[in-house]
Amino acid sequence: MTGTGQRFVRHALIPGWDQRSLAGSSVVIVGVGAVGSEVARLLALAGVGRLLLCDPDTVEESNLSRGALYGPADVGRGKAEAAAAALRHRDPATAVTARTADFRHGVGLAELRAADAVLCCLDSVADRIALASRCGLVGAGLLDAGTYPWGGEVRYYPPGGACFACGCSPAERSLTAWHVTCADPPAHAGASGPVSALTAAWQSVTAVRLLFGLPVPAGAVRLDPVSGLSQPVGLRADPACPCHERLDPARITLAGFGPAGTVADLLALVQPGEHALAWQPIVPGDPLAPMTIAAADPRATLAELGIPPGEILPVVRPPDEVRYLELQREAPA
Repeated sequence: MTGTGQRFVRHALIPGWDQRSLAGSSVVIVGVGAVGSEVARLLALAGVGRLLLCDPDTVEESNLSRGALYGPADVGRGKAEAAAAALRHRDPATAVTARTADFRHGVGLAELRAADAVLCCLDSVADRIALASRCGLVGAGLLDAGTYPWGGEVRYYPPGGACFACGCSPAERSLTAWHVTCADPPAHAGASGPVSALTAAWQSVTAVRLLFGLPVPAGAVRLDPVSGLSQPVGLRADPACPCHERLDPARITLAGFGPAGTVADLLALVQPGEHALAWQPIVPGDPLAPMTIAAADPRATLAELGIPPGEILPVVRPPDEVRYLELQREAPA
């Protein structure tokens, strides 16, 4: 059978499948490399209604052997933009938002909170810890995936339980830019299309079940196609983990504008004796830049400071009072 109305007819035969629920779902995918691009493709095929893709990197020739959404013409183009364009071409009904930025500048806390699922497809320990911390601030769960040369892992961290950082040492938690994969340094880590696709498929199935509200066990699953086995791995919450701090919703107020607002607009909402802060230095890429928003040009937009839509910014009154201003999210495409 053909035609738009028959696109998901086989899905209706699957026990527990709810196509309408998928169409109304929103998923954030952080990292659109080999695993992330394949996850995005599979979720779009499944009928997820809204996808937000975030990745600061550009397509390289080596991505063409592992990224199903990329072709030779995409080399040099932002991964998020290239993946989004491919998905829109295949299914214009899927609303896809591309953010060519580090997730700290590309996805606001309120967007993580509002998403029905947040998927991590990053290959950096430090970045995974940072994303786990941001999800923890707003009580969002995280579905993480990563690959090894001949296998992969998919890890589900439900809200309030163990997070990625719980399994890291204090030294690892203190690192800010340790870009290593789950197993080996990048110079020694191999990756292939088949293993990436296998890991992405498992992560996608888990994501769909989460979106349906079907049971998903917390913890990790190690995928070993060499032996033909999948092995569950339990994860424990670490009481000493610093990534479980959560923002008090009662202390959050709406700013009434998004990142197109100016520094002056934001400072107009700040009372004498208070200091509005960003979560990252206000000059993207400069780790020595201040985090105090008042240090920026009043005419600059918040977007120019690297502040994403839906960000929730702390406003501090020394010594220990804090409240938060929530920026508007982008309207769905």
